[in-house]
Amino acid sequence: MLPSSVRSRLSAAGNAYVFERPDLVDRAAARLRRPLDRAFLRRVTAFEDLERLGAVVREHAPPATGPHVLLVALRGWPDHNAFEAVVAAALRMRGARVTLLTCGGGMPLCEMGWGRRAWPRPCDRCAPQTAGVAERLGLDHVRLSELLPWGADGRKAPVPTSVSSDAVEISRAWILRTSVPGDAPDGEAVGLDLQASVDAVAAATETLLDRLRPDVLFSVNGLFAAEQRMREIALSRGIRCPTYEISPRAGALAFSQEAPAPEYDTDHAWDVCRDLPLEPEQRAAVTELLDDRASGKGAHETYFTSVEDDHERLRAAVGVPPGARLASLFTNLTWDSAALGRNVGFPGMMDFIEQAVREAAAIDDLHLVVRIHPAETRWRTRETVEAALLERLGGTLPDSVHVIGPDQPLGSYALLDASDLVLGYTTTIGLEAATAGFPVLVGGDVHYRDRGFTHDVTGPEDLRRLLQDPPGRLSDERRELALRYAFTFFYRGFVPLRSVTVAAGKVSAIDTTLERLTPGGDPHLDWVADRLLDGADLLLPDELALA
Repeated sequence: MLPSSVRSRLSAAGNAYVFERPDLVDRAAARLRRPLDRAFLRRVTAFEDLERLGAVVREHAPPATGPHVLLVALRGWPDHNAFEAVVAAALRMRGARVTLLTCGGGMPLCEMGWGRRAWPRPCDRCAPQTAGVAERLGLDHVRLSELLPWGADGRKAPVPTSVSSDAVEISRAWILRTSVPGDAPDGEAVGLDLQASVDAVAAATETLLDRLRPDVLFSVNGLFAAEQRMREIALSRGIRCPTYEISPRAGALAFSQEAPAPEYDTDHAWDVCRDLPLEPEQRAAVTELLDDRASGKGAHETYFTSVEDDHERLRAAVGVPPGARLASLFTNLTWDSAALGRNVGFPGMMDFIEQAVREAAAIDDLHLVVRIHPAETRWRTRETVEAALLERLGGTLPDSVHVIGPDQPLGSYALLDASDLVLGYTTTIGLEAATAGFPVLVGGDVHYRDRGFTHDVTGPEDLRRLLQDPPGRLSDERRELALRYAFTFFYRGFVPLRSVTVAAGKVSAIDTTLERLTPGGDPHLDWVADRLLDGADLLLPDELALA
């Protein structure tokens, strides 16, 4: 049998979506894998269902006399492509004109891969994928590459002399998997090629908007470099730019009319709902959802097939003595948009974590457990929290500080149950902890900060005070407020689109029945399509929140 290192190398050879410079083996394998990769993408995007969906729309859609929606779909992500296809079909069934904008393969670098270096690996998978979606749906289709001087070959794009756009930074951190991309290998080159892509997108967008004159520009995320720059240009022309993202609630999407969807701007929603008592069925629904999340069933991603969920055994496994006070700190990915730039009293999440470790170590009979997000392993982060923390601490953790690594199947919710105090920067588990009555110290600008049920840390002195004199369990009133917010966040803020059945980013089925697509057939699809067309508030009314 081949050694595991050799097997891993062979299985990774020719991987289409990489940011490292390929060797000769990769280049050869990439070409051999190309037809297989394309077929795989078609299968996990349910292309046969998309074909049927397009046929239904072509036969039954009314004339396109409504608003013109430019749907931006630059990446071949199967689950996103399927959701975008269903939304496009629903808009067409309501008389909207829909044009699909794809990339076509001309970017020197994007979130899919490094076209200038790895050519043709990312683009010759991604471009046929998004073009195939447009073809099967029968949509008007425009490629950005058609508007670029160098066409679909990103290797020919000129290299700028400097990074001049803020839109580059989130994508650069995401691509390099680090919050300090300037210090990473290839950090400068990634920044320059992203700038080249942003410049190309900006020029193409100006031309497109002049030519197409859309009423709405609808895109995923809104924070990635290309979409961020496109939105800036469109907004400057008075064009509405709603966004969407896969939500933390399985099977549902987050939508936003103004702010990028991943920012979860809940100010308006909380103003409306803060004083609304939960009805019995609402309380039951959010309680069940929170219980499901604790058991691994209610989130859109799972990381372990089984975990240690007995909190006493977990304490022993981590090394916390029986009876000792325990504070738990839950991290985010350092480079994810959920944490990057979401700072209040600290320069960044690692500064908050370092300060918490130093302060906790100075307190007798307090043990701090740092639970590192399991996504570090899945996303192959270059900047691990544990390594960054050890570097800041001189290579050694204090005796009373313990780390649960991203690959350790020790249950986060069992750790929560064992805790006297919970700390987080922008993690959703802080909200869940508050609904269970735990005192929660919030370090970053997370959506549930300043809602009345967390202790919002404003800087190092504030953190020291709260650790030395920790708050007790939440009062019934504050816990009820947290539960009310959780219902608003998970049920009023996210829209289930049941037309798409998806798991782990792969689509198994798309409902293509005329009944679901026709106005009145699916209240949630109605709601999304109507709000995208009229620009009204995307906060789900109570009659739809539990429908």
